Amino acid sequence: MIQQFAKNQNWAKIAPVLGIVSAIWLFWFFKPTDVLFWVYIDIPLYLFHQTEEHFWPGGFKNYINHDINNLPEGEETLTDIQIFWINILLVWVVFIVFGLLALVNIGFGLLIIVFSIMNCLTHIVQGLRRKEWNPGLIMASLQFVISLYAAYFVTANGLTNPVFWWIATVVFSALIHAGLFRLILNKK
Repeated sequence: MIQQFAKNQNWAKIAPVLGIVSAIWLFWFFKPTDVLFWVYIDIPLYLFHQTEEHFWPGGFKNYINHDINNLPEGEETLTDIQIFWINILLVWVVFIVFGLLALVNIGFGLLIIVFSIMNCLTHIVQGLRRKEWNPGLIMASLQFVISLYAAYFVTANGLTNPVFWWIATVVFSALIHAGLFRLILNKK
C-alpha cells in the first residue's frame, strides 16, 4: 500500500483536500489575533506548497534528479519512496506532533514556522540562483512572507524564553534540512 501511495507521488493528490480542510479548521477554531492561529497557519500553507511541488503542476522529483543533479533520463537519486517518507514523516507527522505540543508550550509551534521558513528559502534561493521556476516556488514565496509574520507574532505574543526557542528551532530545522540536502543531492 505504501508503494502505491508513493508511486508518482499519489499521496500528494490528497494534499489540496487536506489543505482546504485544515484551512477551514484553522479559521473555524482560531482568529488571527490568536497565537495558535499563527502557529497553525503553516499547516494548510505547507499542504498547498506540497500540492504545487508534487501534484499540480508537480515535477519536484524530476527537477531534482535531472535539473539539479544532472542525471540522465531513467536515473534517479531521489525516488518516489524517499519523497513519500520525507513528506509524510518529516512534514505531516512532525507538524502534527509539534502542533499538539504547541498546546503545551508555544515554542514548539515556532518550530513549524521556522522549518517552513527554511524550506521556503531553499525554493526562493534556488529560483533566484537558477533564474527559473522550481516546483513549489510560488507557494513557497507566499508562505515565506506569511511565515515571517507568524514568527514575529508568536515571538511577540506569548513565547517565553524566545532566545532559547529561536536557537533550538533554527538548529533543529537546519539539521533536518542539511540531512535532506545530503540525501537528495547525493549523486550515485
